[in-house]
Amino acid sequence: MTTYGLITNKIIKIESNFFDLNYNHDDVNCIFKIMFNELITPGLNIKNKFKFFISSINNFYIKGKEEEFINYFCKIQNIYNILNRFVYNYKYNKAKIVVTEDFCSNELIINSKNVICLFQDKSKYLFNIDDLIKIINTSLTNSYMFFSEPLSIKNPYNNLPFNKSTLYNIYMHIRYKTDRYCDLLFKFFECDFNLTLFKKNNECLLRKITINNYVYKSTSQILENEILDMLDYFNKTYCKKINKYKIKINKEFPKDKLIKIFQPYLLLYFISQYSFLNYEKTEAAYYFKQGLIIFQEFNPQFGRKKYKIILQNTKDLKKKIVGKLIEFDDRHIKFNNIEKQNKFFLTDHLKYNEINYMTPTLSQPLFFLSFLTEEQIN
Repeated sequence: MTTYGLITNKIIKIESNFFDLNYNHDDVNCIFKIMFNELITPGLNIKNKFKFFISSINNFYIKGKEEEFINYFCKIQNIYNILNRFVYNYKYNKAKIVVTEDFCSNELIINSKNVICLFQDKSKYLFNIDDLIKIINTSLTNSYMFFSEPLSIKNPYNNLPFNKSTLYNIYMHIRYKTDRYCDLLFKFFECDFNLTLFKKNNECLLRKITINNYVYKSTSQILENEILDMLDYFNKTYCKKINKYKIKINKEFPKDKLIKIFQPYLLLYFISQYSFLNYEKTEAAYYFKQGLIIFQEFNPQFGRKKYKIILQNTKDLKKKIVGKLIEFDDRHIKFNNIEKQNKFFLTDHLKYNEINYMTPTLSQPLFFLSFLTEEQIN
């Protein structure tokens, strides 16, 4: 007999035969003895247990005795939970801490507010909250070809998924014991940690985060290829008739400068191509086009390779060529007019202004990109 069955039998006294002539009457109604007999079966699980409760509470045999039935059920459940907690505490106290350092090999103190101790597979693991948030975000934002495929959150030390009770403990610790904010975990909590429901309810947000991660966390080689493809798309799509707006980059142009300068435009480009929201796609496509046109107008020679002749004075006061210096023209306009944004910072809370993105300028702040900062994702 299971533990739950033993508790039920002890309280309801199911094994006493009330059909026996010598049966000593107890305080338990015979109807309850028959009904609770279902809870001592070996195949009992949580689903069957509460299914039994719902069906029994609506049974006409206990009409008028519902409160008594509920009291018995709650008493059994309460004792069972106490025993479970006792067993858990015993295993937890007996278990050894197998991980005492964070991902940067810093020693962790178990009672620190930014450290949580997780019990799994007979062992205890200490986690820095920031490391744990990174694990959570990485799992929930997993994607393939910009399509979200959230994964279960796993313990990186044994590759075992955390169970739901552990996820609730993590949520409670982060929410009420730290000053950290993990937006994806909180949204996951609102879905009762159901991965399918989480993806369904947050698909637009996950797509935005996926695009942002791709633009700001991909390797330099990938980003260089994507930026060159983006500029090629711009030249063929928007400069087919007006050749003067084409942006041409020399093959030897420094890779790190190319990425740093064009990353914001690459973000606009991907949003215009892959966002789920039509208004965002339209807005991003416009800013992408106008931004690169203004960029090219500011310096039509951007990305060109230049040779600078190095001259030296001779003894007879003549100029002599002693070498040449290779330079690349990297003068460019700022992606966004931060100065203008700051100018209205103290008054922009007083009035709502409808932003007309059809105005050909990048002087207005790109409010629709405000949620795509790399710091927010990390």
